[in-house]
Parts: sequence; C-alpha cells; structure tokens
Amino acid sequence: MEKILTSTEKVREFQIKIYQKAKSEPKFRFYALYDKLYRKDVLDESWRRVKANKGGAGIDGKAIEDIEKEGVEQLLSGIEKELKELSYKPSSLKRVEIPKADGRKRPLSIPTVKDRVVQMALKLVIEPIFEADFEKNSYGYRPGKGTHDAVNEVKKNVYLGWTQVIEVDIENCFGTIPHKELLERVARRIVDRKILWLVNMFLKADVMGAGRKDDDRIGTPQGGVISPLLANIYLDQIDKAWRKFQKYARMIRYADDIVILTKQYAEGNKRVLEKIVKSLKLKTNAKKTKITNAEEEKFDFLGFSFRRATSQLTKEKMAYFWPSKKSVKKAMDKVKEIASIYRMEKVDEIVKQLNPVMRGWVNYFRVSNGSKQLNKVKDYTADKVRKYMKRKAGVKGYGFGKYTDEFLYEKLGLYGDYKVRWMNA
Repeated sequence: MEKILTSTEKVREFQIKIYQKAKSEPKFRFYALYDKLYRKDVLDESWRRVKANKGGAGIDGKAIEDIEKEGVEQLLSGIEKELKELSYKPSSLKRVEIPKADGRKRPLSIPTVKDRVVQMALKLVIEPIFEADFEKNSYGYRPGKGTHDAVNEVKKNVYLGWTQVIEVDIENCFGTIPHKELLERVARRIVDRKILWLVNMFLKADVMGAGRKDDDRIGTPQGGVISPLLANIYLDQIDKAWRKFQKYARMIRYADDIVILTKQYAEGNKRVLEKIVKSLKLKTNAKKTKITNAEEEKFDFLGFSFRRATSQLTKEKMAYFWPSKKSVKKAMDKVKEIASIYRMEKVDEIVKQLNPVMRGWVNYFRVSNGSKQLNKVKDYTADKVRKYMKRKAGVKGYGFGKYTDEFLYEKLGLYGDYKVRWMNA
C-alpha cells in the first residue's frame, strides 16, 4: 500500500528536489514557482509553522486564537483564492519597539497572521534555492544551523590561536538594505515575475506607528517571516567576497552579527571588510567595529564573552566562553520585571512566569564555561522569590527562615525540571 504523506512530508520532499536542482545547476534560474505557493500542503504547513512560532496580532488585532475561532480553513482558502487571482495585497505592518541591552529600542514590524502565512509559504518555496548557494560561514536563520554552531566555531578558532578579533557592527543593517539591489539578487536565481512581485510588495508594505510611514525604498522590516531570508540573500555577498580571505582570516556571520578571527594583519582585514560593506550600500559602525586581542581581553559575540587563557589545571592555552555581562543583566532585569508585575499575585503565579525564562537561560548558556554567571542569575531569582514570600508573610530579617533554596525548589517547583541542571552548572 502506498504511504500517504503528510503536508509536512510533501513540502519537505518538494524542498529537497528544488534544493538538489539549485545545487547541481548553480546558474539555473527558476521560472515556475508562484503556483506552488497556494498548494494545499504548502499552505497547511505554513499555517502549522506560523502557529508554532506564536507571535502577537498584527494591525488588524487578530491573534492566532482569533483565527482558530473564525476557522483556519476559511483563512487558507481565502489566501489561495487571492494568490490565484493575483488580488493579494499585504496589510500595513504594526510597529512595536522592544528594549535593547544598551538602552536603545529595536523596532519590530509585525505583519498580520494572514500575511505571516503567505510569507511562510513564500519562504518554504524559495529558501531551498538560496540555501544551495549560501556559504558555510553563515549561521543565522538557516535550517539545521543555529547560534550554538556559530559560537562553537568561534571557540574552536580561538583555541587554535586565531586571537586577533575584528568585531564588526553594521549600522542599522536590516533597516538600510536597498530594495533595488536586493531584488536584483533574488532575480539572479528566480525569474518568476509573480514571485518577484510578491517579494517587492512585502518589502514596500507600510510600517504604521507614531502616525508615520517608513521609507519604502530601503530595509527588510524585522518581525516578518521572510525578512531574515531576504537579509541573508543580500548579506551572502559579504560571505562570497570574503571567501578568498577565509583561509587567512576566518569570518563567522550570524545574520548581521559578524566576527573575523585572524593571526595577523587585523587592521588590513578590517579595512577590506569595511570596503566590502560600503560596496553594498551599507555602513559599519565606527565606534563598535573594533579590533580585540583575545589573549589580552575578552570580546563578545551572540551573548557570550570569549577569551584565550592558560588553564590552571593543564597549563595549556584554552578557549573559554561564558554569558556576557549584558546577557546576565538582561536576565536579571527580566526576573525583576516579572517579580514587579506579579507582586500582588500568588507566588505560584510568579514561579509560573519565571520558569520559562529560566529554562531559556539554561538551554542557551549551559554549553559555556559559565557556572559563575549561571549561578549568579539562579541565586538572584531565588532571592527575589524569597523576599517576596517573606514580605507577604510579614517576616523581617535577613535570614532565609523556612524559605531555603530546597523549599523554593521542592515546594514551589522553581526552575521546574531544570533544578538539577542549575545545581550542576
């Protein structure tokens, strides 16, 4: 009996075929892709992924739960009809600003759930084509790759003595990628005019917020499903331009976060990189793009601090990495925020909100040499909960009383199943 494939399996099968075609023929240009966007399996898989990613409502105020109440099939059939008839038009993007570690705010542009489904369908169809072309030193927002892969690559090279570090910061990278040049990069592989039309519409969608519209000639608005892929398509030019230098100066890129590790001529490599970035109509931040010697001081990348130092145990040079000061502060600020929000609630409500934050912290940083930083955040969190309980019970003084760590772990379930991981950090 022939096996009936799920939507996920059908989409994966399609992606493998199109990837293999792109990989085997680097100059092939794809011309018949648009009709794949509204295939039922593609739309079903797009919805599944959008739902799994969660995310808030767009400018129409409709969240995932609202769509489910109204009917998912109704949404998907409507999308299919609009795409077929070429009547689809994305809604304006909702502007949201989230605080950054340096006190500034990062603007996010949130599409509606409907637009996220269409963007996801577009991503499922075209991503394998560009994945076949991307360089190995790129790790951000790519299938099968992640931050830990990039971090481990940095650690490996620092250990091997590549300790002259160029920390690269591209100023407002996502917000300054030029549309014309980006579309030209997409068109090098895709000649389906309907696909290019759709990409162009997503790039030029209005960003509403504070009573204004953003410039529609530049930028891939952060917050959209398709934006990271489009940014990678454009920034892949940096990787390709650097390929001839990779043997002498190792570049590791995670989206717009870049470090270059070398053994010599760091200043010259920095100038070459700045020239490449400028040729793409982007700009490096002069204050944040700097050279660091990892033998003498730490450098930060993707929330970790790195340094090469002599092991007290083996007396050999080793690469060490741990949660950066900014990462520790960010975690503690989040704990403080939760404790403040739920000050008048029951303690189990505080624990319920804290546990996912702590799990995320453990999962991300436990790969490092960060026991000191991990325990600092753990102790800070326990102290916040302890103070809350003592205050509510009217207990004064500095002692733990009955609110010991064991009480917080066992009775309240603080950190949940991650208690052992914390204790062994």
